[in-house]
Amino acid sequence: MNDSILIFDGDCMFCNRMAYFLVKADKKDCFKFVSSTSEKGKQIIEENNLREIVDKTVIVRVEEKFYFKSQAVYHFLKISKTFPVFRFLIWIFPTFLTDFFYDIIARNRKEIIKSKCPVPKPEIRRKFL
Repeated sequence: MNDSILIFDGDCMFCNRMAYFLVKADKKDCFKFVSSTSEKGKQIIEENNLREIVDKTVIVRVEEKFYFKSQAVYHFLKISKTFPVFRFLIWIFPTFLTDFFYDIIARNRKEIIKSKCPVPKPEIRRKFL
């Protein structure tokens, strides 16, 4: 069983919508998705001392290694084999630059989408922990 996980901010509509979008893009079921506000998410965060970083970034765990910010996005795209052009762009630019753009989006994410979160279909819900 694959233990790759993507942890996203469960209080943010932008993050919820992005997680929903990425679940649908992950056609090969490479990842499980968990909200940072869920019991399972809180457990993972606590067990791995991620409390200080969790509100600032998406977190991707591949095997036993955690990735943050643009590197989390890159490793999600790499493992799930989705969006190759976007993955390539993250790969060719230095991390400080891709994290700079990630931070701009992260700072403004709660202003980007203010609508209600979609209710996922059963085949999508099974990918959430």
